[in-house]
Amino acid sequence: MKHKKADIKLYNVLFPFWMLLLFPQAWLIVLPGNFIVDSLVLLISMFVLKISYKKQWYKRYILKIFGFGMLSDVVGAVYMLILITVFEVGRMGDEFYLTFPALFISAALIFVFNYFITFKKTNKLLRLKMSLIFAIFTAPYTFLIPSSWLY
Repeated sequence: MKHKKADIKLYNVLFPFWMLLLFPQAWLIVLPGNFIVDSLVLLISMFVLKISYKKQWYKRYILKIFGFGMLSDVVGAVYMLILITVFEVGRMGDEFYLTFPALFISAALIFVFNYFITFKKTNKLLRLKMSLIFAIFTAPYTFLIPSSWLY
């Protein structure tokens, strides 16, 4: 009996990661979109938490928040890529048990990067609140969209 290796179709991996590789022009939408979301979350959280010197805070933190957010999203996407290409587990984007861990990994990294690097010079309570806010509100929830909806 001859074992045939399963065909791996990369379009089954959720679109944000692969769309960026297959269609580089998509970065023109994704990067500004993520920057806008990060900016809105930062501005709203500064307002809710009654942080003074909003302009200085924004200038000081937005690039780190944005960069670490993108890095965290890429790590989650790489996790899904490894599962499909190396371990040949499921059709990525269609199984919650595979995409949710990627979402969780990204959210956890967003928290860790912001808590230990971005906001490290703020007091612990504010650092905790800001890190949690970004982990919850800027996690890549698009990982949970089934890729079968896209084709």
